[in-house]
Amino acid sequence: MFEQANWIWKSGDRRPINEHIIFRKTFVYESEVSNRAMLSISADTKYRLWVNGTELGEGPIRSTADHWYYDEFELTHLLRPGTNVIAVKVWHYGHSNYQYIENEAGLIAELSLYGSAGIRVIGTDETWLCCRHEGYEVDVVKRNVNLGWMEIFDANALSEQWVLPDYDDRSWMQSEVVAPYGGAPWGGLYPRVIEPLSTQIVSPKQLLALSEIVPIRQAISVNMRDNLYPGSRDANAKIFSGFLAVRLVAEAETRGRLTFAHSKWNGVQGRFKIDDRWHVHHDEIQLAAGEHLFMMEICGVHNDLFCHMEFDFDRELAFSHPVGGDQHASFVTIGPIETIESYADGFQPVYGGVEKRTGLNHEHPLLLEIGACSTLEAFEAYHEMCKNVHPRQVLVNQMIYSLMMRKRFVKHYPITNQLERMLHDHLLPTVLPVTVEGGDIEIVLDFGKIYVGTIELEVDAPQGTVIDVYGFENRINGANAYTSGCNNSFRYICREGRQVFKSFTRMGFRYVIVTVRQADTQIRIYRIQLHQSSYPATDKALFRCSDPLLNDIWEISRHTSHMCMEDTFVDCPTYEQVFWVGDCRVSALVNYQLFGSYELVRHCLEMVPRSRSQSPLLLALFPTDWQAAIPMWTFSWIIACKEYVDYSGDQTFFEAIYPEIRLTLEVYRGFLNEDGLFDTSSWNMLDWAPIDIPSVGVVTAQQAQLAQCHRIAAEMAEALGLQGEAGDLLQYAEQLKRAIDEHLWDDEAQVYLDGIHRNGKPSTTTSLQTHVLLYLADCLGERQAGIIEPQLLNPPEDWVQIGSPFFSFYLFEVWRRFGELDRTLAQIKTDWGQMIRYGATTTWETFQVFPRSHAHAWSAAPAFVLGNQLLGIERVEEGYRKIRIVPPVTELLWAEGSVPTSYGRIDVSWSKEAGKCLMHVTVPLDIKVEAHHEQLADWDIQIHVIG
Repeated sequence: MFEQANWIWKSGDRRPINEHIIFRKTFVYESEVSNRAMLSISADTKYRLWVNGTELGEGPIRSTADHWYYDEFELTHLLRPGTNVIAVKVWHYGHSNYQYIENEAGLIAELSLYGSAGIRVIGTDETWLCCRHEGYEVDVVKRNVNLGWMEIFDANALSEQWVLPDYDDRSWMQSEVVAPYGGAPWGGLYPRVIEPLSTQIVSPKQLLALSEIVPIRQAISVNMRDNLYPGSRDANAKIFSGFLAVRLVAEAETRGRLTFAHSKWNGVQGRFKIDDRWHVHHDEIQLAAGEHLFMMEICGVHNDLFCHMEFDFDRELAFSHPVGGDQHASFVTIGPIETIESYADGFQPVYGGVEKRTGLNHEHPLLLEIGACSTLEAFEAYHEMCKNVHPRQVLVNQMIYSLMMRKRFVKHYPITNQLERMLHDHLLPTVLPVTVEGGDIEIVLDFGKIYVGTIELEVDAPQGTVIDVYGFENRINGANAYTSGCNNSFRYICREGRQVFKSFTRMGFRYVIVTVRQADTQIRIYRIQLHQSSYPATDKALFRCSDPLLNDIWEISRHTSHMCMEDTFVDCPTYEQVFWVGDCRVSALVNYQLFGSYELVRHCLEMVPRSRSQSPLLLALFPTDWQAAIPMWTFSWIIACKEYVDYSGDQTFFEAIYPEIRLTLEVYRGFLNEDGLFDTSSWNMLDWAPIDIPSVGVVTAQQAQLAQCHRIAAEMAEALGLQGEAGDLLQYAEQLKRAIDEHLWDDEAQVYLDGIHRNGKPSTTTSLQTHVLLYLADCLGERQAGIIEPQLLNPPEDWVQIGSPFFSFYLFEVWRRFGELDRTLAQIKTDWGQMIRYGATTTWETFQVFPRSHAHAWSAAPAFVLGNQLLGIERVEEGYRKIRIVPPVTELLWAEGSVPTSYGRIDVSWSKEAGKCLMHVTVPLDIKVEAHHEQLADWDIQIHVIG
């Protein structure tokens, strides 16, 4: 594979930032000579492929430089006798995000034409033509640090006919070979090991509103990366202090507010000074006519280096250089005065400081000295320290999130049938009204559920019309709930006439705002639709029971899980689309019950140790170079590796993954202190709850999980015939467990401590979370178990309670082992029933009403619990080779559903109606059934074997 292909790119910069390069290769196809055509292709970072104008797909899946994937496509049905063309658009990010680590740009492809005379191969080389797609704006804001760049596309720059065979490409240049196949930095390529994403077209269900609006006058975004960290392309948090300054010019007296689009986490902001007065976000400000010193103090942790400022004044302000320097530049930076590099090595304090402090000196003499400036003349003294922000990095009104949030409504239009035409597969368009005050027209669409994919528009508009598209997840009492921390949008600039545009941006949303700007004539919208794409999943698992509320909860859990299945499991479809290692365990268990996508689970689990080059502890998310390690997430990975084999029966996995687990546990044992306690500096997270566990020190629950992981590794070693290693691992596990009772049990309070800070101070809280994890890890002492276990059913009020649906999953497993099914169902109805009450179509990140993320895979636990515990099927042997039929003990009257297995689907229905207990089970031939249990005495069990 790829023996006659090279990595190619446009000549010039090998690491361009946010660049779209398009490629064409024409060739002659003779159907009488060739009868089959296969294309293998990959690119750094993302590609979209066409053959003779037909879009074929996108890729590659998430990759790292040492493990880069390629895709294969069957082309035979698309080729025609004579001239054909392969057209590829490649988007190279040039910056890391939470799905990609910055690398060189490149495209590699190989077309194999099979025929009776042999194989004709056409590989990427200098004969492939290329050019930069000028329609894509390079200097743009980001959606956020997780997702990367926002898409701004101008349809006037290049004809969309470039994907067709007869397009005139004589002005294009030859590609440059930048590396042979197998050469640096990608090395050998790996075939895609998972299914391609499936796609369906989803149209909006309702037109909620149509209005004329006037947006905020000035949304200014300043990209300070090249100033503060020249050459930096990583996604790691930046911890530093310094200043951003500019000369504000008001032509007349004006009043207004300055707000910031994002929190400090998602952008740079801080208190700011105008002349001699300090202000904070949203202060009311009055400016006299004239020139003013604007100076923002920066001192903290920032995951992105854009400053997004919203100047909402009653007249427009001007910006110029604060010390009379380069007249083309306006904003300047000073600093970093101090900087700390964050590294997740288990030793360095999290985010460069101790116990959530940054470690920066907020009283640094230079910070105080410059901060004392109150006039432009005083600031002049620091002109040699000022560094100009390049004008290209000062972006005006690109932050669509701000334009959507900060606006004034001029007029609301009644919704008529004619306006709703865009919702249907209709020959007639929706004709937008002409504005009254020269504002913009805004429409709000409801797609009915939260989905994820790419949006396609078909409109008829004048040249230069700007269309901003923004997606969000929820509305509260008829008001839009905007995506804090996520500029979930793209911008399309129209050419003249009727046109179709399909975005390259993968977006999650339920609701979409489409704002038409700079249009002085009527705009016609024919359709707005979503190419919904997610990992292929059918209704292998169905579930219904006698409680309608539980049925609704199961459905939103199923839909959430599906929307969070991409080329990995992801946390959410909208805000991040990130593969979080700890979330993956819950997602995998839910998947076993719903879809049985074992290959996706294995792919995710094999990715995790590839982050070892970033952190010896393994990163909490991947692929990225953001330095974040959560020990519980690593432990969850090890537990999930065992569960994968339990559910799939794939014994080959132990041989592949055990060496990585063994090495990981060796690293973690290196953090044991003299008392045998796991003592580290990490993001020591268990739950979104106010637990007093140290970022630096010992966390009791982590100690227990480390012991549990040693037992799991011992089991793997035993299965591989490594008895000596298995014995050593069991000995380590026992030592870790013993240290818990010796050092972490509070005999006076008769509870386990949540942890011990590095300074020796015990935690000030007692949490349900700690005791749940101790129980599940089999780390309760014999005497302590009798004290603690009853409290897991009825925890004391002064214990920290469960804070998220994620951790409820662990509590429900405890209750399952206690045989408390109806207790679990009641809790699900209380907590998830609230989501149904507020119209949720997906499960929320937290139990807080109106949380940030309204679709979070770690909250889909009910889909696992209901199918796993209510259908009466117990897995006895790995991979469901043998099952036990155990009718559930519950007050419910009936249930029906199915369980996917590698042997085929198990279908179940049971009923206790009319005084009769009847259960039907349809099971594949290769599954052994055990139906001898004391609970069966009153049941009529009917087993039907198929196959």
